[in-house]
Amino acid sequence: MVMPLTLAPINFQDVGTIAQLQESFLFWRITTGGPGLPKEGTPWKSAMPVWHEMLSEDDVWNVITYLYDYVGQVPRMWDAEQSKLVTGMKDRIVKDRATMMGKDLYKFRCEVCHGEQGMGDGIAADTLYPRPRDFSLGLFKYKTSPGTLPPRDEDMQQTIRDGLKGTGMPGWKSLMSEEQIASLIPVLKGFDTSATWSPEEADDEKFDDDGRYLGTDFVKITEQEPIEGQIAYTPESIEKGKVAFKKACAECHGDEGRGNIISGKKLEDDWGYRIWPRDQTAPWTWRATNVVAKGSMTPEQARDETIKNIYSRLSIGIIGTPMPAHRAVDEGNKDPVSLEDRWHIANYVYSFRENAAPPPGETSVINGILAESGLPNSVDDPAWEKAKPVTLRLAPNIIKEDRLFTPLSEAITVRTLYNNKEIAFLLELNDRTDSRPGLKYSEDLKDEQYEMTPDAFAIQVPKEGSFETMPVVTKPLFRHGDEAHPTTIWYWNAGNAEPKIEPMVSLMDATGPNNKLRPRGPEDLKVTGKWENGRWRVIMKRPLKGGRTGDVNFELGRYVPISFANWDGSNGESGSKHTLTSWYWLLLPPTENMNRTYGIPAAVFALLFLLGLLLIRSQRRN
Repeated sequence: MVMPLTLAPINFQDVGTIAQLQESFLFWRITTGGPGLPKEGTPWKSAMPVWHEMLSEDDVWNVITYLYDYVGQVPRMWDAEQSKLVTGMKDRIVKDRATMMGKDLYKFRCEVCHGEQGMGDGIAADTLYPRPRDFSLGLFKYKTSPGTLPPRDEDMQQTIRDGLKGTGMPGWKSLMSEEQIASLIPVLKGFDTSATWSPEEADDEKFDDDGRYLGTDFVKITEQEPIEGQIAYTPESIEKGKVAFKKACAECHGDEGRGNIISGKKLEDDWGYRIWPRDQTAPWTWRATNVVAKGSMTPEQARDETIKNIYSRLSIGIIGTPMPAHRAVDEGNKDPVSLEDRWHIANYVYSFRENAAPPPGETSVINGILAESGLPNSVDDPAWEKAKPVTLRLAPNIIKEDRLFTPLSEAITVRTLYNNKEIAFLLELNDRTDSRPGLKYSEDLKDEQYEMTPDAFAIQVPKEGSFETMPVVTKPLFRHGDEAHPTTIWYWNAGNAEPKIEPMVSLMDATGPNNKLRPRGPEDLKVTGKWENGRWRVIMKRPLKGGRTGDVNFELGRYVPISFANWDGSNGESGSKHTLTSWYWLLLPPTENMNRTYGIPAAVFALLFLLGLLLIRSQRRN
C-alpha cells in the first residue's frame, strides 16, 4: 500500500538507481534517512525513517545485500577488473533466474510467504493479513470451477499473474513469464496432502508418508461455473436485490454491505484463523472480482463483467472461508438462493459503489467549502453533502515499536467546511466494530489475542512557522514532526462502555517520533462521533486562528500540510500501533470579491476612456 509522499519511493528495479550506487552510499542513506539529506539541495523532505534507530548494522548490510541480489544488480566499483568479475557473476545469475522453473522458482519467489512445504507458514506469514495460502488441503478462494471442485489451472495462474489486492500477494506478471507461472502449478499441486489432485486410481506407493502425491499426472479441472441468465442492471433489479441481500447476506456483511457482522458470530477460516467479511462498499479493495474498463472496453461492459464475477462468487462461494455457495452443490438439491435472486443481489452489491466514497489517489488536496451559515454539529447534517469528499490511504506503522503489520482499516474519507471563524472536518472510516471496552457485542467479536481499546482518530497539522510553501516546500516529518518543526495533534477516542468513560478529547504538542506527546487539554477543540452500520463519522472543529498557543492559522488561499491517523480498538491498536497517512494539502479557497474582480478592471477602463476623450478634445482645440 503506497501513500503519496513528497518524494516517491525509489524503484530499485530501475537500472538508473541502485546500479549506479556504491554500497557505502546505501548504508549512509538507509541509516540517516530523510533528515540526513542536505537542506541546501532540492527540498527533499523524504519520508525515509532514520533506520539506525531501529536496525543493527548487520541488519542494514543484510538489507543492502538482498536489494542488490533481488534486482539483479551489483554495487558500482572503481576497480575495473573487480567490476568485470562481479558483473560476470551477476549476468550468469540473472540469466539462470530468467529461465528458472518449477521448484527452484517457488523457492526463490514464493517460499518466504508460503513456506517450504507450501503450508502458508513462511517466515513472513505472521506479518500478513490475510495469511498466505496453505496449499496442503487443495483449497483456493478464487476459482471459476463449479461447486466443490478444485480450481482450474487457469484460476491459479491468474492469481499468480495478477496478484490479490489488499493482500501480501503481488502480481508476478512483471517478473515471471507465462511459462514460469505455468511451471508453478504442478509444484502447488504437489504440496497437497488430501489427494485433491491425485488420480483416483493412484496406488498407495505413489504417496509419501504425509499423503503427498509423488506422480506428475495431476488432475486437471476443466469444468466452469455456468454464467447464464444475467439480469440487466436496472433500479427494479437493484431493489429486488436489496430484499434478497438482507435475507442471504446481511448477517455477515451488514445491512449496508460494510462487513459489520450483525449475527454476532466470530468468523474463522478452515485453518482457524480470524477472518472478517468483505467491505463491499470499497470496490477498489476487491480481489479477483472488480473489472476496470481498458482499451476498447466501455464502462458499461466493465460493469457487466464485474457483476458476472459477483454472481460467480455468490454461486460458488469462497472456499476455505465462511462464505458459502449459494447454488446447490449436489445434484437434485434446491439452490439456497435462486438463480434470479443471485443476479439481483449481484446488481445490488454493484450499486453500493454509486454512493461510495471516491477511491484513494484521485487528489492530494483537500479543498474546504465555505459554509453558508453556521458549521454543522451533527454528522447527519445535509450541509456535509456540499463538501467534496477526499479519500486517503491509511498505512500501518511498521517503522518503530510498537509496530502494526496487520491493519483492518485501509482508508479514511475527509470533508471540510469553514466560515469566517471556524473550520470543521468530517472524518468517515469504515470500521466493522464499534470498539469501546466493555461493549459486550464488540468484545465478543474481537480476536482473543487482543485487549480491546477505544477506537480513536487524530488530525495532525504543523505549528505556525513549521512549514513553507515557497520559495521551496518545507514540511515537518509526518510522524510527529521534529524539534525544529513541531506539530499539533487533534485527538479523540470513543471512550469506554463499561465502566462508563466519556470520549476523550485532547490537543497535543509533538516534537518528533522519539519525544513524548505533550497533552494540553481539549481547549477549543470540539469533537463528536457516531458509529453506525459499520462506519465511524467524526466531526472535529476548531477556530481558524491558532492564537497564543502557536497553532497554525488556517488562512484563505494558503496550502497547509495535514495528516490523519486511526486506531482500531478491536484490532488491538493503541499508542504507536495504528494506521496513518502521510502529509496531504488542505486549501481553503479565497472568497471571490466581486468588486475586486470586476470593479477594478471596469474603473481602469473608464479612466482610460475618459483620458482618451480629453486627449481628443485637446487635439481638436489645437
